[in-house]
Parts: sequence; C-alpha cells; structure tokens
Amino acid sequence: MIRGIFALRAISGVIFLTQLTLGILFWTGHALSLIPLHMILGSLFVVSLLTLAGLGARAGAPRAPVVALASVAVIILVVGFTQTRLVPGPYHWVIRVVHLALGMLAMPIAGRLPALLPSGSGPFARGRDAGSVPQGV
Repeated sequence: MIRGIFALRAISGVIFLTQLTLGILFWTGHALSLIPLHMILGSLFVVSLLTLAGLGARAGAPRAPVVALASVAVIILVVGFTQTRLVPGPYHWVIRVVHLALGMLAMPIAGRLPALLPSGSGPFARGRDAGSVPQGV
C-alpha cells in the first residue's frame, strides 16, 4: 500500500505540472483546442487525489489532511466543470485564479501525506510491524 501511495503522489505531481502548463497556454490564448484534454487530465488528477486520500486513511494517516485532500479534490472538480458558467464577464479571471489556487493547495497536502503515515509504515519498514522493538535491544 505504501508503494501505491508514493506512486500516486508522483502521478498526481506529473498530472499537476501538465495541467499547469496547459492552463498557462489557455490563459495566454494558445492551444484552446486542448481544453478537452485538460478536462480529462483534471478528472484523472481528482481521481488520483481521492485515491491517495483513501489509501492514506487506510494506512493510518491523520484524519485532517485526508479530509482536506478529499475535500479540495472534489472542489477542484466542481469548479473545473462549472468554471465557464461562474462569474462570466470581465471578472471571470477570479474564477481562473481560484481554480489554479485549489490545484496548488492540493499538491502540498498530497506531497506531505506519505510523511504523515504512522512510524513503521514507511517504505523502509518492510518485514517489521509498526512499533515493534528489534530483538536483542
């Protein structure tokens, strides 16, 4: 499970960087034909964040960051799919900034989640139970 958490963290990071690049292109008026790809990748990003939150919860991560990550992921999805209808006109840039900020908020939570797992459940704890004391000590 720990390897899955680390893999999902890496996958979500790569998707985030791709999304950020596409978003910058869109803001500058380029590559607008790639908006459907951005939406598909955004959905995958949300699924990776929700799966990461679920695996983190199952592995014993504290409840607050797990709930925060899942909540931000759902909000990203809702804002992303309704973005074009929210605050149309000259102030629509505010929604774009909110959408970007939500993605940027999710990444540090996702990145920190593996470090918040209980001792003994990290990648170097193979073969030992969490909290066990080595023999002969």
